[in-house]
Amino acid sequence: MPHCVIQCPSTLLESIEIPNLLSAIHRAADQSSLFEPDDIKVRLLPVQHYLVGPTAAPFVHVECSLLSGRTTQQRQTLAQLLAKALCAAVPDVKMLSVEVREIVRAAYCNRASLEAAV
Repeated sequence: MPHCVIQCPSTLLESIEIPNLLSAIHRAADQSSLFEPDDIKVRLLPVQHYLVGPTAAPFVHVECSLLSGRTTQQRQTLAQLLAKALCAAVPDVKMLSVEVREIVRAAYCNRASLEAAV
């Protein structure tokens, strides 16, 4: 945990360094000191159909989902670290955003939690 999902237009992939973007988001999440580096998941989902206002302007959005239990300040700091990393990684894109979402622990399950329950 966390899951950092980057969304951007598929056409933008031609002009950005994808490995650098993924690494920048991973480093920013790691800098928060909220997670173990090996637990941070980062993935990119290109979007084919979108509008920003009335046009298809470039954008990059990071949605970071993490289990509940962090303070508001911790989530805010994480969002700011991710946003700063995003601004540095894609400086030519004006429409950048980050959202940190909480996952309710009771409604989350993964392999480790299944194995622990046995």
